[in-house]
Amino acid sequence: MPIETVAILMPGDMGHGCAIAFREHGFRVVTNLEGRSARTRGLAETAQLEDLGSFEAVVQQADLILSILPPESAVVQAKVVADAMIATGARPPYADCNAISPATSKRAGAEIERAGAAYIDAGIIGSNPVKAKGGTRFYVSGPDTAPMEALHGKGVIVRPLGPEIGRASAMKMVYASATKGTFSLHAATLTAAHALGLTDVYLEEIGASNPAMRAAMEAKVPRIPLDAGRWLGEMHEIAQTFADAGVTPKFHEGAADIMALADRTPIAAETRETVDESRSLEAVLDMYVEALQAMKSAAE
Repeated sequence: MPIETVAILMPGDMGHGCAIAFREHGFRVVTNLEGRSARTRGLAETAQLEDLGSFEAVVQQADLILSILPPESAVVQAKVVADAMIATGARPPYADCNAISPATSKRAGAEIERAGAAYIDAGIIGSNPVKAKGGTRFYVSGPDTAPMEALHGKGVIVRPLGPEIGRASAMKMVYASATKGTFSLHAATLTAAHALGLTDVYLEEIGASNPAMRAAMEAKVPRIPLDAGRWLGEMHEIAQTFADAGVTPKFHEGAADIMALADRTPIAAETRETVDESRSLEAVLDMYVEALQAMKSAAE
């Protein structure tokens, strides 16, 4: 069956960027905004997503459903959509594109398979397709990934990894373990240096000995709180993936702690659209240390 209507659940930063790219390539793009936040509704409006008002309408009208939301919601979202499929008898293929472990992907897949629909395991690497100018990669795996492959070259790149459910999620997990894991290490390092009164001398030294690392720290650490609430769950999914592979999960359990810390700073109340870009690194680190002290006090 040709793919003409794509549903995106839900249109956050990545989802709304996908919607824009798919619309520009001739697809009708739909969603269900019932109960969603003002920000999500605003992003959906920017992307000109069509709000169908219910999951039943979504499954009846979509040729392909993409789940793109925080990892802790992946299985619940799959269950809700599966229930809508059972209620209506419509069973479009469902691709879970979330940052989840292979084990969690299989749990989401079991819900979709319960409804009798095809399940595709997917993992997204890169920024949203508008920012990435078509370079966003969707790794996909499963018995039938053809519905997702129909999107290849239509604003995104789709890379099949074979018939095994979990391979695409595993690819996302190992990739993010290095990128976001490194972001969290940088935040931990700078927070420790700041708490110890070493910020200036540390930044001077790292700037002289490893200027690329200093630049990465200055670019990423102030922005971690904008996504920390979502990335916290992702770190737990990575830890589970590593443990299932027989590798220590402790690196990313620690990374989850740093994400929780970042999520307690005032910056976490901002968004990518409203963040104060003029804030100094020192001001950011003051917030990290203050959040650290508050967490310590709460634990005592």
